[in-house]
Amino acid sequence: MKTLLKVLVMAGCTALAWAAGTGVSQAATATAGTSATVVLPVTITKTADLQFGKFMSGASVGTVVVDTANAQSVTGGVTTTAAFSTTAAAAAFTISGEPTSTYAITFPAQTDLTGPGTPMTIGSFTTAITSGGTLGTFVGGNETLKLGATLTVGASQASGTYNGTVDVAVNYN
Repeated sequence: MKTLLKVLVMAGCTALAWAAGTGVSQAATATAGTSATVVLPVTITKTADLQFGKFMSGASVGTVVVDTANAQSVTGGVTTTAAFSTTAAAAAFTISGEPTSTYAITFPAQTDLTGPGTPMTIGSFTTAITSGGTLGTFVGGNETLKLGATLTVGASQASGTYNGTVDVAVNYN
């Protein structure tokens, strides 16, 4: 009887072990592919400074405008003079990065030029880019950015050289 009981217990354990390994529990696996793409960083390099050129201040406030085609114009109490070379020029930059990528340009609303007199304010920036904000299709696509602006000149502004900077940033869209 003890032997029969041992055989039945062992048969029952074997049946449970077999049932546990056959279909009661099932595992499945799958494989996913992986990838990564490294792009060129976007860069901006200054190739020319923004130059408002030479002009004379008058009895009232005026402006000097330099457009993206390097032309100088004046309004109000400011007079340009043919006696001096105006040397007006828009700022120029080269933008480089991942070909066919689009980008955005940012710059401040205004900045100042400081010198011997009251600071003068630069604002109303204008831009011209060679392809509308999409980098060229060749490796290391480049674009040229031209930046013009309006300089507000005070009445009877002190003569001398005034200097300042304008920070221009570029980011991928």
